[in-house]
Order: sequence, then C-alpha cells, then structure tokens
Amino acid sequence: MKKIDPGLKKILQDFSKSYRAKRQTVLEGYDFEALRTALAELKDRSLDQNAELLDRFADQARAHGGIVLRARDGGEANDMVLKICRDHGVRKMVKSKSMVSEETGLNGFLSGHGIEARETDLGEWIVQLAAERPTHMVLPAIHLTRRDVAALFAAKFGRPVPEDIPALVRLARGEIRKEIFAAQAGLSGANALIAENGAIMLLTNEGNGRLVTSVPPVHIVLASLEKVVPTVADALTLLRLLPRNATGQTITSYVSFIAGPHRGPQYIILLDNHRSEMLADPRFREVLRCVKCSACLNVCPVYQLIGGEEYSHIYMGGIGTLFTAWIHGLKASKDLVKVCLRCHRCEEYCAAKIPIADLITALAGRIRDKAGAPIWKRFAFDGVLSNPRLQRIAFRAARTARKVIAKKDGFSRKLPAWMKKYDRFRALPAPAAATFSKLFKAEFGAERAAAKTSKGPVTIFGGCLVEHFYPEIGLAAARVLTKLGYEVKAAPGLCCGFPPSNAGFEKAAGRAFAALVKKIEIDGPLITVCPTCTTMLAKRGAEIVASEKAKALAAKVVPFSRFVVENEKESLDRLLNTERPELRATYHDSCHHKNLLRAERASRTLVEAAARSGIREMDEPDACCGFAGTFSVDNPEISAELLADKLAAIERTGADLVAMDCPGCLLQIRGGVRRKGLALRSVHTAELLEKAIN
Repeated sequence: MKKIDPGLKKILQDFSKSYRAKRQTVLEGYDFEALRTALAELKDRSLDQNAELLDRFADQARAHGGIVLRARDGGEANDMVLKICRDHGVRKMVKSKSMVSEETGLNGFLSGHGIEARETDLGEWIVQLAAERPTHMVLPAIHLTRRDVAALFAAKFGRPVPEDIPALVRLARGEIRKEIFAAQAGLSGANALIAENGAIMLLTNEGNGRLVTSVPPVHIVLASLEKVVPTVADALTLLRLLPRNATGQTITSYVSFIAGPHRGPQYIILLDNHRSEMLADPRFREVLRCVKCSACLNVCPVYQLIGGEEYSHIYMGGIGTLFTAWIHGLKASKDLVKVCLRCHRCEEYCAAKIPIADLITALAGRIRDKAGAPIWKRFAFDGVLSNPRLQRIAFRAARTARKVIAKKDGFSRKLPAWMKKYDRFRALPAPAAATFSKLFKAEFGAERAAAKTSKGPVTIFGGCLVEHFYPEIGLAAARVLTKLGYEVKAAPGLCCGFPPSNAGFEKAAGRAFAALVKKIEIDGPLITVCPTCTTMLAKRGAEIVASEKAKALAAKVVPFSRFVVENEKESLDRLLNTERPELRATYHDSCHHKNLLRAERASRTLVEAAARSGIREMDEPDACCGFAGTFSVDNPEISAELLADKLAAIERTGADLVAMDCPGCLLQIRGGVRRKGLALRSVHTAELLEKAIN
C-alpha cells in the first residue's frame, strides 16, 4: 500500500501549480510543439548514430587531453572511479549533477573503500546530510520544508539556524565550499556530450558545478551513452528547451562547456548499463530520448500524492519506471508499473515527445509474460473480455444477480468486509437491467433504423460500461443524432479490447479487437461515447491487429462531441429548447478525452450550450479522477485520494451538475458523490445535451 503524507502532498501539489505557471510564462512566444519536435528528432538522429558519435566524441576528448573509458555496467563504472581515486591518492571526492552515480550506487561503494564522496548540489547535499535519497531528479530535496532543513542544519552543525531561506543558503554555501576546496577529485555528470569537439555541456544554477570541475586536481565525468549529440548547435537545441521545461527558466544560471582537463587529469567514463540493449529494442528505444527535465514528474497526479520515495527505485515516476526496468531489471519495476495512471498527462509536457504511458503499458505486458499476473486479471482479460461468448455469459449472469446485489437507486450493495477498500470511497453500480443493445433495438427498431434520412447513417459504439452499466448514455447519443437527422445504428455490444490492452494483455486485446472487427459493419461515421474505446478503435487496435478492415474502421471513428460540433453546431443551436432552465454546471476533462483525443473543446462547447450560463470552472479540471480502470483496484488508497480532491474541486464551484465524457470517470465520480451524500448530478455530455433539446 502506498502511503499518502498530507504535508508532502501539499508541498508537491503547490509546487506543481507554481511550476506550470512559470513554465507557461517562459514559453510565451515560443512554439513548444516545434521545440520539442526538433529535440525529439535530434535525439532520434543521435541514437541512430550512437556508436559512431561516441567514437568521435572519444577521439576529440582525447585530442584535448582527456582520458575516455567505457563501462559496461554500474559495477564496472564504480570500479573505474575507485581505481582513479587510488591512482591519485584521493581520499575525498565532491560531486555535482550526476544522477547516473545514484544509478550505480557510487557513494556507498566508495565509502566501503574508505573514500568520502560529498554532494555539492544544494538539494543533493541536504538529502545526503539527512541520510536520505533524492525524491526528484531536478529538485532532490523537494519533500523537505525550510523548517525541516533548519532543524537538520541545527542538528548537524550544532548551532541554532533560522528558518530563513537566505540564511539557510548562506550556511550551505559556506559548508559546501569547504568540502570543495578540501577535495582531491571532483565528479560531474553531463547534460550533453558533444561529438564534434569532445566537450561536455553542464547546466547548473548554483555555481558548484564549475567549482567541482575546476578546483580539485582531478576531474571525473560519469555520463551515460545516450547523452552524445553531434554538434554544439545540437547541444544548443537542447539548451533552448531544457531549462524552460525543467524549471520554468529562460536559461540556467550557469552553462558550462568543458573540453579537456583544467588543473590535472580529466577522466570521462561512458556508461552503458543496459542502454545499448534498450537502444536495440525498437519498442523502447524512445526512452533514451529523455533529457531528465522531470516535467513528467512535475505534472504527474500520482507523484504529487506519494512523492519520489514511494514512486521510484532510483529514477522516479513513469519515466523512472521505464529506466528501472532496463537498468535494474523487471523485478524492480514490477510494482511501479501498477502505480501509473496511464492518464497521458506527462506526455503533454515531455520535452522529447516520449509516449511514456504507452511504453509503460507495453512494459506491463513484458512483466506479465515473465512473471504472470493475478488470477482475477487472467480470468477477466485472457478469459472473459477476449471471448465474445464468455462476455455474454458473464454479463448475463451479472444481470441475473441484479435482484440480489442492486439497490433501488441502481448502485450495488457494499462489498464484503475483506473487499471494502475497493468501495469504501465510492458506491459501485449494479449491472443495468437491460443492455444498451437490447434497449436500442426496442427504441430504434428495424423500421426506424431502415428509415432513410437526408444525412445518412451513423453507428454508435457504446463499449463495455455503456453496454452493461450505463445504457442511458448510448440512448441519449442516439436520440440527439436522430433529432439532428441521422439514421442511427448500434455497433455490436462487444468489448473493444482496451481494458486488456491497458493492463498489458496484448494478445487478449488483439483477440477482443479482432472479434469486434470481424462482426462490425459500418456505413458512415462510427460515433463513440467512451474515450478509451475511441483510443482503441482509432489507434491502438489497428496497431495490434494489422488488417485493412481495422485501418478502415479506425478512419471512421469520431467522438460524439466532436462529431456534433464539427458537423451540426448550427442545427443543434436551432434544436436547443430556449425555455430550458439555466444550469450551474461544471465540466471534468477526462484524461484520454483531453490528453490523447484533444476532444475536450468540442465537449465544452456542448456543455456551455446545454447549460446556458456557461461552465463553472473547477480547479484543475484535467486532474485525473482516479478511476483509470484496474488502477483503482491495484491502488485503492491513491484512487480514493484523487477522487476526494476531484469532488472537493467540484464542490468549490457551487455547481449542482458535473458533466464528463468518459463512462469510467462517471462510475468513479457518481459513485463518490453517492458515497459522500452530495446533492450533485453527474452526467455524460450526451445525456446533458439530450435533456437540453427536449
């Protein structure tokens, strides 16, 4: 179980808001998409030429007097550093900007051989004093308050220390400089290794990086192989974006280009540590684009709740989970994979356009292949959802049990005591009395469906939750489209394959999607009312099942809100009931709907039209509600906290209705509203619109 510390949560959430505001300001006037596309392309080119560029870098570095070494893994890199220290009589080393040394466990290794390694980056120095480890890749001591730091300094240095940031910094500066001038060697990392001239580029804000690389008589560079770029101009491409995306700065306080030794020998250790294996893997090589800006951490909803101590092995968050799997093994990343929401928010901010959530999904599949999966997941995904016949049997049995498990309001009775953690924070829905397919056929029967209209046919795809739990959503969409003049049909009530795909059961997902593709016949657009189904039908499914019919199907998929706004906005305005009451409505941006499909603006247009008085915006409307499929089962305590934050944000708006476009979010939010006893309606956008035109 992941622990949630209220104090840490407040620190991280406040920081996230501040970071996003500063980042937005510093990117004004810049095309972020163009900047990160250029950086991603640069990293891809550099990775394609990695071996050649490393050789060129090594040749140029040697020409400047540097000594270049290659380390296959962390143990070999540590041994190299130890030999250098022994050769030069080093008893004390100072370090700056070397996350890679955390990866290799260098400090503990050197300490075991009688050599003291002291951090000089302020945050790293603080956590080292506290005998802790970094909890963020750029801000290692982010989890500590000024009060924590003052108490730590007072205990370590034996004198009262004010809780005043300038005073704390002055004390730290004095102590760190003593360390630097007493050291016989300095070790640094590198933000870039430049092949054309053998220089390293180092970005810092404190000045300690320049001191560490120039004051001690020996300089050691420890850098991983993916840091190499062809030219200085390429390094400047990185420089234009990294500070802006990492800390909301135009540029860091110090930008150093170091070519060759300063006072004494310079050693450059190029670390592989399984990166060449990652580079050779066509699915995961994109991870090596990472420039360690930590923007993904800064906006991650889960990281903001539990921090880097809980959500890390060495590297933190989603991107850290991917590095961990390769560098420290699948076993080390097994639990971390389950902590990712797959909300795709990180990808909106990633400087190098890394599809972090999709890669974690793929990683989950590899872990499952190696280590297996819980019986309930194998039953649900490998069994029921991937087999249309078993789907029908399982959901028919659930509907049969409805009389026993359902309350009058449509929610299920509470789960047994041993399962109460899964529903204590939200009421769960009972299966609907009838499926969407059955209700659709009853209301839009053969004679209605066959009636030709001037606007032609459209087909609605409901998905599992609409088919079996919320048929009213599909019916509302069908009624709206019928009033707009379309011949409405319903797709087969089968699983699209997204749930098993998102859980790493790709073969099961392929079977489910292939069964749907085989049965479905589409004339005209395929209208979806579930963003995750849209993702599967329009993108992921055709990647798993590479058939012409799957590709043709993908081209026809369009979310309900986008279809209405792009094709029927004027007609809709004429249909809206002018005497309808104004609604105090707010809107929740569902993760896939916003971060992947970019369809939230269309939905907001519909909600504003239906509510008449506009949308009462909540704080962070795009913050995840905590459902995320099996995430809420694997991490009920995190799911509950995310839901509590979402409900609090909704309540603060004063709205009496919250609209959304994801049935999964509806399950979570409606269930939370019910459990908390709030006087708040929660509806799908299609339901809200259907009411407004009647």
